[in-house]
Amino acid sequence: MGAQQKLLLVSARWDHLGGHSGLAPLGKHLEQHFEVRRVVPNVIDKIRVNIQIAWGMLRERLFGTPRQRGWNPFYNRHGLLLETAAWRMAQAQHFDVIFFEALEDHFDAFADARQWLKRTQVAGVSHQPPAWWRLYASRSSVFAAVDMVIALSRPAQAYLQQAGHANVQFVPHGVDAEFFTMNTPRELAVDAPVEVLFCGQWLRDFQQLSETLEVLESAPRRYVFHLVVPRFARNFEQHYRLAQHDNVHWYAGVTDAELRDLYRRAHLLFLPLIDATANNSVLEAMACGLPMVVSRIGGVVDYVNEDDAVFLTAKHGQHAVDKLAWSVDNYVECVTRSERARTRTVSQLAWPVIAARLAELLRAI
Repeated sequence: MGAQQKLLLVSARWDHLGGHSGLAPLGKHLEQHFEVRRVVPNVIDKIRVNIQIAWGMLRERLFGTPRQRGWNPFYNRHGLLLETAAWRMAQAQHFDVIFFEALEDHFDAFADARQWLKRTQVAGVSHQPPAWWRLYASRSSVFAAVDMVIALSRPAQAYLQQAGHANVQFVPHGVDAEFFTMNTPRELAVDAPVEVLFCGQWLRDFQQLSETLEVLESAPRRYVFHLVVPRFARNFEQHYRLAQHDNVHWYAGVTDAELRDLYRRAHLLFLPLIDATANNSVLEAMACGLPMVVSRIGGVVDYVNEDDAVFLTAKHGQHAVDKLAWSVDNYVECVTRSERARTRTVSQLAWPVIAARLAELLRAI
């Protein structure tokens, strides 16, 4: 067996995600297939970025020259810092592959340096659905310097291919199925409140969630909602309306173990969505064997089979209440579905499986 290829990993981390959620476990599993080094900015990188930002602000103030902020309106100092560090490390040592875990957030300035890395392949993950691209992408060739783009849903793959990117592969997002696991068998007593879990903020349909709570006020059965939403994202009118209900409990800054405990204690995951590619909450709920009521939209069907969950197919509150009521009345059937989804998740979507599939594609670029 020859020497392992060298991979430089540009990791994507968000403060509201723990060490077992998102792409956090991916690097560890890629180490089974590559010699992995992670991009770590140093003091010099930070000084360079600060100078570049300060110079751009000065030029804008003195000469009216617009600062170059990247093609993505959400691209920020952190993205520029990671790219600066990646370029420094790629100059100091040869890597066979440079892999960006979040192209939308962390790939912009590196495109100009790509021409000097003749023997290095550049690949990365695109996280956003087609509508996001129509809304924010200023041009179709933003990934022209990327040798392979990983899309997290088939609709996203098709859109990026149509936009002109030659090598776009669909690889499902993985889940830490060794950490997110079932605990005791799920039961729902006839006289017990229905414990409903809602997680996340990006592309969640808070309007439908709010309407659902309003309709449930007159329901004969009591529902208790547990909303895991970062504090920085609680900025819509619907959030205030949700907070006016005394059967809604809010969570933020939870540990990985606390989040897992919420999945295990809940009776249902309720997740109305505006759009989706992969969805961490869906993956983690399936790994925990939690019955789901989730929107059938975007890339959800790339992860959730028709008989895995109860699907929302309309946007209004009464529709959601009807689906919740059916799930409660047929809870044994829902548990059977969720256990089947758990088995499939472990065999097909656990990180060791996904990392092996990704490694095969990276070696073949």
